[in-house]
Amino acid sequence: MLRSAFFAIFFLFCQASFAQYLIKGRVTDAETGDPIAFANVILKNTTTGITTDFEGYYSISAKVLSDSLVVSYLGYFTQSKKLENLPEQTLNFQLRPSSFELDAFVFESGENPAFEIIRRASERRRDFDKRSLQAYESKNYTKIEIDIDNLSEDFRQRKSVRSVTSVLDSIKQLTNDEGEKILPVFFSETVSKFYYRNNPELRKEVIEKTKVTGVGITDGSTTSQITGSVFQEYNFYKNWLNILNKDFISPIADGWKTYYDYDLLDSVYVENDFCYKLQVYPRREQDLAFSGTIWIKKDDYSLKQVDLTIPKAANLNFVERIKIQQELKPTTAGPLMPSKTRVMVKISQVTDKTAGLLAKFYTATDSIVVNDPQPTPFFNQAVELKPDFSEFEADFWQNSRPDPLSVEELAILQMVDTLKKIPIIRFYSEGLKFFATGYKPIGKIDVGPWPAFFNYNNLEGIRLGFGLRTNYKFSKKWVIQGYTGFGFRDLEWKYSASLTRILDRKRWTTIQVYSSKEIEQIGLEIASLQSNSVFLAASRFGTLRSPYFSRNHGLAFQREFFKGFLFKTGMNFSQFDPLFPFYYLEKDTKEYRNSFETTEFRAGIRYGRDEIIIINDNERASLGSLKWPIVEVNYAKGFNGLGGDLDYQKLSFYLYHRINLGLFGVGRYELDAGKIFGEVPYPILKNHLGNETIFYTTAAFNTMNFTEFTSDQYFSIRYRQSFEGFLLNSIPLMKKLKWRFVGNVNSLWGSVRDENIANVPSVDPEGNPLKTFGRLDLGTPYLELGYGVENIFKFFRVDFFHRMTYLDNPGAKPFHVKVSAQFIL
Repeated sequence: MLRSAFFAIFFLFCQASFAQYLIKGRVTDAETGDPIAFANVILKNTTTGITTDFEGYYSISAKVLSDSLVVSYLGYFTQSKKLENLPEQTLNFQLRPSSFELDAFVFESGENPAFEIIRRASERRRDFDKRSLQAYESKNYTKIEIDIDNLSEDFRQRKSVRSVTSVLDSIKQLTNDEGEKILPVFFSETVSKFYYRNNPELRKEVIEKTKVTGVGITDGSTTSQITGSVFQEYNFYKNWLNILNKDFISPIADGWKTYYDYDLLDSVYVENDFCYKLQVYPRREQDLAFSGTIWIKKDDYSLKQVDLTIPKAANLNFVERIKIQQELKPTTAGPLMPSKTRVMVKISQVTDKTAGLLAKFYTATDSIVVNDPQPTPFFNQAVELKPDFSEFEADFWQNSRPDPLSVEELAILQMVDTLKKIPIIRFYSEGLKFFATGYKPIGKIDVGPWPAFFNYNNLEGIRLGFGLRTNYKFSKKWVIQGYTGFGFRDLEWKYSASLTRILDRKRWTTIQVYSSKEIEQIGLEIASLQSNSVFLAASRFGTLRSPYFSRNHGLAFQREFFKGFLFKTGMNFSQFDPLFPFYYLEKDTKEYRNSFETTEFRAGIRYGRDEIIIINDNERASLGSLKWPIVEVNYAKGFNGLGGDLDYQKLSFYLYHRINLGLFGVGRYELDAGKIFGEVPYPILKNHLGNETIFYTTAAFNTMNFTEFTSDQYFSIRYRQSFEGFLLNSIPLMKKLKWRFVGNVNSLWGSVRDENIANVPSVDPEGNPLKTFGRLDLGTPYLELGYGVENIFKFFRVDFFHRMTYLDNPGAKPFHVKVSAQFIL
């Protein structure tokens, strides 16, 4: 009995001596509800602690408890919570961001020890860059959430918003009692296969399943193409990372010492890897660079994980914070692949009485296969939807998610579904889409475009118009489009109509018949200005310059034969009827005529090696190229026969390229060259686009008058430079205002052959003087230089242009001031 009691007491003593306390929980951002990875969690006044995992979770086992648990992380206020004397307890933390300023680190002698680590990591970039692989493919899960946040009381009390916020209040708060309320408007999940191939560098994403819900979202197929991982590429082994169409320098890029300072904080184990933990921050706070923490493995100097923020002081508009967290894993061949990436973009309020925007992106990658390249034709379409992409089941998503949806995310789905049914939300969301796209969907028909509903000019007076087109609900193979307008001064109807058959959506192939009757202007034709809708609309108000009635009928065919290579061909029949005094000398009869007809065969190619194309409804839309220029070559042959009066040929070449210049910002240049063979009236020639308005446009020469110069052979180069924060960031006042310096250089060479000069009379048959065209001297280029400032009050831009040549021309002015408004980050 005594012995049994002894053993019982001994057992209890041992149990007390080896008792384990378990503390677990999650650390999240109080404003966004996002998990905070790599945060420090430690028992107060002890050395017992751990860092949170990528999802923000932690778990600490301890023999002895302290009175509280402390959580800290760079860029957040430290928080502590009291511990209970319990064997197991759960404590969740919500940290609030702090506007921290990093101290300057001064080293008395020798080199900063962090520099050698960064130097070696930078030298070995190619060893670990996934682009050095011959090929790779992976299975990706991508989750996107977009919320409205910073719901001020003034915003909440607006009459149009009350019905929305009352719904928000009725649903469980989306973070918790320490967080802030958000209004979710979009949520998507996507499972895809991503493929990459080197030499040539090609990318493709196959969207296998997608689930999209959002306010104003009507076409899930279009949205699904931009919710995959192809648009969530964050490779810190590149020198520059493109985020929100801005280029940010990597902390381990070539020339890292020019942009960054570093501090070696600690040496720690991350999983089973011993890592250097380094703090990075920009040398100039306005530069497009990162602040935060990176972990570099000690054995090979590869990146293990990153937690980086683009600070508020960076020269960006409206962006309050961008945060990127990433874990990297080695492939069987050595280079690293991100296993998990989380990005948060917080857009600030434009005014105190408006709301902000919060966008969250999460990508998890697994099932990686390396160096097994797909054939080149496989990459023909950059983003491909599987036929059953819209069919999804609950079991599929439960098995595909790396982690289950949180309670907050389930509440977000409930909220978005509820918001979509509120009339005021539908009104505003559909109204915004109507303004942005120009069309209002009504069932299977789209009404628009709205800019053509009303116009006023000297020929037509008040002009009213109306247009319709079918959408994908009507058919994914046929597109019918039509428009009509009526001028109350000229009492003439104008119209356009087309019928398009989509033969192949994978290798984009269409055939189209069309017909139109419209008032055009020489050098300001609608077809050549469609990409600059604001300038086009402005040019058709007020006084029309050299107007004429144009009738066009034709057939057009296009096909993408391989990735980036689009071939176009067709026939066009047109009629030119001038609405201003015009004559030309007819070549065969030597008689003067004031109208003509043309019959043209057309062919052209367009090539963008890495251009990203998506299929938007029943249209092919370009999202631009990543690195290489976009090139177009076009040819046209006019026939004196088949209804045509003129025999000629046209050949043209166009190239556009965006180049990253690092510290100096971003440059863009355009080359345009062409030649017209044959004797033709000047409306057939190249009538160079000038700009007599006060508004700046990239489509024209901004110091040239309308129709001032015409050429039958020409070459132009236009270059514009956005210096971002370079130069002005070093001036204290400019740094605070975040103004940005811009520059332009535009030059043009051209000439007209004698036979095309001779066929333009200076007087009409009655002897009245006629306006002719201006000509360039091939040896003297037209040249204009411009400079200016953008980002004035975040929206406005002012450019100052100097015209350097042809100053003796009638109406020429040596100095011009142009203004414009733009929404840029």
